[in-house]
Amino acid sequence: MNGRGNAAPARTRPYARTSAPASPEAAEAAQEWEALLYDWHNEHRLRRQQRDIAYWLNLTDRDDRLLVLGAGTGRVAVPLAEHRDRGVTAVDTSPARLRRMPQARGLAPVCADMRELPLRGRFDAVVVPYSTLQLLPTADDRRRALAEAARVLPPGAHIHIDVSGNFDTRTATDWRLVLAEPCPEACGTVEEWERQTPLPDHVLIEKSFRVGDHALTEVQERWARLDSLQLETALDRAGFDLAGTDHGYGAGASPHRLIHHGRRRP
Repeated sequence: MNGRGNAAPARTRPYARTSAPASPEAAEAAQEWEALLYDWHNEHRLRRQQRDIAYWLNLTDRDDRLLVLGAGTGRVAVPLAEHRDRGVTAVDTSPARLRRMPQARGLAPVCADMRELPLRGRFDAVVVPYSTLQLLPTADDRRRALAEAARVLPPGAHIHIDVSGNFDTRTATDWRLVLAEPCPEACGTVEEWERQTPLPDHVLIEKSFRVGDHALTEVQERWARLDSLQLETALDRAGFDLAGTDHGYGAGASPHRLIHHGRRRP
C-alpha cells in the first residue's frame, strides 16, 4: 500500500487530489498497484472488446516474427505468441506490467520506450493495439515511434495501429464512480473513480482506485484525440504507405475502433 491518503471520494463533491509518492518505495508500490488494477479494469470493462484477439490472430496469421508495442500485461501479445508457437516481442515501459505478463513459448517481454527501441534485426509485422499510440503526448513522440517501427521492418512489411475516435467526443465530468468489482489481490471490492477534462488535442482522464476508505493508487492518462493524430501523414513521413483502414474488428464488433495498416516503403 502506498499511503497516498485515506479519504474516500465523496459522491456529491469533487475528489481532492493527493500528492505524488514521496519515495522510490512508494513509487514502486504505486506502479505495482497500477499494473494489478490495469488487469482488473480490463477484466471487467473490456468484455465487449475481446474480439480484437481473433482479429489480430487472423490479420497476422502469416507472420512469424511479431513486435507488439504497448503490450501491457500481454492481453494481445500472449495469444499472438501462442498461435503457431511463433516469436513475439512484447514492449512496454512498465516493468510492473511486464512482470504480470503470463509466460508463453516464443514470447519475449522487453521493458523499453517505443520511441527508442533497443532492438536489432527484422520483424514481419508490428502491432500497436488498443489506442496505445494515442498515449504518446506529442506529434514528435508519435513520429519517433513510427520511425522506430519502420527501422525494424523490411520493405513491404506492415504496421497495424488500432486507434479510437471516442476520445474526440469525451465531455467534462466531475469525479464519478465508474466501476466497483471484487479484486482478490486487493482483499475487497475496488472502486474506480474517474474525472475527465477535454483539452484542445487530447483528453485528460484522472483515476483513483480505492478499497473502502483506503486509496490504492491514482493514475493520469492523456489520450490524444483522433483528429490530432493526422495518422496518414505521420505514417507517410515515417516511410509507410497507408494500405487501408478497418472500422472495427469485423461482424459489427467495436465499430469505433479504426485500425490503420501501413506498408513499409522500400
